[in-house]
Amino acid sequence: MKNLLIVVMVFGLAIQVQAQDSIAAQVSGVVSDAVDRQPIPGVNIYWQGTTQGVVSDADGSYSIEVSVPLPAALVFSHVGFQTEIFNIIRPAADFNIAFKSSLEIGTVDISERRETFTFSSASTIHTEAINRGVLRKAACCNLSESFETTASVDVVLNDAVTGARKIQMLGLEGVYVQNLFEGIPFSRGLGNVLGFDQIPGPWINEIQLTKGVGSAINGYESMTGQINLEFLPSDGEEVLHADIFASNQARYEANAIWNKNLSERWSTALFAGVHTQQMKVDQNDDGFLDMPLREGVKLMNRWKYSGDRLRSHIVAKYTSEERTAGQTGFNRSEDLGTTDAYGFGMDYQQAEVLAKLGILSLAREDRSVGITGIYSYTDVDTYFGMRRYTGIQHNARLNAIFQTKFAQYSDHGIAAGVHYLYDDYNEALDDSVFTRTEQVPGIFAEYTYERPRFTAVAGARTDFHNLYGTQFSPRLHLKYNLKPLTTLRTTAGRGFRSANVYADQLGLLASSRQIRVLENPGAESSWNTGVSFMHKFELGKRDAVFNMDYYYTAFENQLVVDRDFDAGQLLFYNLQGQSFAHSFQTDFQAELVKGLGAKVSYKYQDVQMDYISGRLDKPMIPRHRALFNVGYTSPNGNWYLDFTTNWYGTSRLPDTAGNPEEFRIAERSDSFFILNSQVTRVIHNFEIYVGAENLGNFIQSNAIIDAENPFGSNFDASMIYGPLNGRTFYIGARLKLKTKKS
Repeated sequence: MKNLLIVVMVFGLAIQVQAQDSIAAQVSGVVSDAVDRQPIPGVNIYWQGTTQGVVSDADGSYSIEVSVPLPAALVFSHVGFQTEIFNIIRPAADFNIAFKSSLEIGTVDISERRETFTFSSASTIHTEAINRGVLRKAACCNLSESFETTASVDVVLNDAVTGARKIQMLGLEGVYVQNLFEGIPFSRGLGNVLGFDQIPGPWINEIQLTKGVGSAINGYESMTGQINLEFLPSDGEEVLHADIFASNQARYEANAIWNKNLSERWSTALFAGVHTQQMKVDQNDDGFLDMPLREGVKLMNRWKYSGDRLRSHIVAKYTSEERTAGQTGFNRSEDLGTTDAYGFGMDYQQAEVLAKLGILSLAREDRSVGITGIYSYTDVDTYFGMRRYTGIQHNARLNAIFQTKFAQYSDHGIAAGVHYLYDDYNEALDDSVFTRTEQVPGIFAEYTYERPRFTAVAGARTDFHNLYGTQFSPRLHLKYNLKPLTTLRTTAGRGFRSANVYADQLGLLASSRQIRVLENPGAESSWNTGVSFMHKFELGKRDAVFNMDYYYTAFENQLVVDRDFDAGQLLFYNLQGQSFAHSFQTDFQAELVKGLGAKVSYKYQDVQMDYISGRLDKPMIPRHRALFNVGYTSPNGNWYLDFTTNWYGTSRLPDTAGNPEEFRIAERSDSFFILNSQVTRVIHNFEIYVGAENLGNFIQSNAIIDAENPFGSNFDASMIYGPLNGRTFYIGARLKLKTKKS
């Protein structure tokens, strides 16, 4: 009897120890909505790479046994919410998750939303996210002015009269970057005439910069990268955003955004922006306005429906802008069409409708069908002295995609779909008329393999272009976690696009050069390969991140814009030979002390092309570029101080040896610094900020060749590598009012 009692006690103790071990070896918590903090039942929670998972209860609670060796990836997925993956190092009893609603059809990028660090360790493709906190550091007021704190994108003036800014990425023009409106390709062709000036910065919630070829799902035009814009959401809290801006050069801008929940399923948002600048400024005393006089309005209305199995977005957008520039004494009503004074004018009108539709499977939550579409109408009417350019573009695009996993908790996923693009151009330069219609049906597929430390995304698309024939574009993206916070990525793929001779290079019309298009442009196509390394670590018990990447772009064909053959001519022809770009960049970000963050970046670019006259560096692209940014946030969050220095090295300038000696320029540009600073004071829901741009007052000298004789044979206002606007001071205010919580 005594022995039996001992056996029972030992057996009971073993059961108790086993139970304690079982309880300890679990991860448990509550899953809730990030907006209203309400619990979410029915969330799938499973260990990546296994079929072992649980579902959250009616109160959002869950508990999953640790059945795999740690560290391991724990996946949280639910219909209509972003899938979240967490690296679990040890069991936890209060691992609570805040889910964010999403209808991101056709994109594979998931970026961290932190104001200090912008590089994502979660996305398969190398991504840098510029969130709203970083965007507030920019002075104002449109998207082209929102890249001041990143070295990944260079923003430069297009010419000395239009005031339009163009971007450069991986050492190449922004036309090789695909622009996405929350996953929908937009802003192409004539829509790029204004560049990113047409998108108000205060409308943006986050910008995601993806280097290299993008996902095959989003289209064939991402040759050097993608820029995906996420606008302020229209669901969640009912909020009124308002902001105003004024500079010492009489530039005034204002924006208002109003979110309204109409019902449990329907919500809408209204976006409105106006701007004007009517002061004539000529700080370099060349007789030309440094920046054009302008006024415009931008409107957008978005509707969102969130059903149990059906999600949709509909967005309507309208942009109107007028610009006038040229000589300070130009008067449109008196001088247009004469040689009395040189003037520039632009009337830009664009209307767009974008739509998304997500259909979620009743049988499998990992299956969905997504349909996206866009229609845009763009009308551009410009004049450059006696030269006139007009263009009208109708653009439509439809994309349908089916996504699923091989099994509900499988590591293998597949996405496949069809695509159709329609483009109709009607352009005229003086008395010459150019028309073309593009119709491009296509098919695509993308396979994803996910493990805790390794992810592979392999995709390909075939597009049947009515002008350029069948185009095949394979894409491959690999990601490997050397350690939980150390990531190695590599990418390779092909992309192509249609060249737009005048719309892509509109600023080059601001000269007296004779324009010669030697042959019909072919499709521009290139191969891009790249590798990146990112490491997050602690520096003095505070977070830090180091990033390094290298990308190589090699063109199969490219539209060559030749300003070197003859100083009096502008030639366009297809590439005969080689054209390539090497881009190397390294970044270091750290929180030095509490509230004080710093970022240092360096970029090296080697971009060369074979011209008729031989191989040359592409003009106006600096080989060396550096950035330093430091920002301080007070402990109570009421003060923000920010200072940014951008340094641009020298670049090759087009050959002007054929000009008379007094109208020749140097072979290389000057190197220069651009210094910006801003101070923000926060008072509850109200912010007021003051700042200055170009504190060093650097202005490109002799920006316009033969500015005194703009109708002569030597006039050229397209040789721009630096700023024309000197030191500028500004003040602004932001207001955010919560009208009602959903």
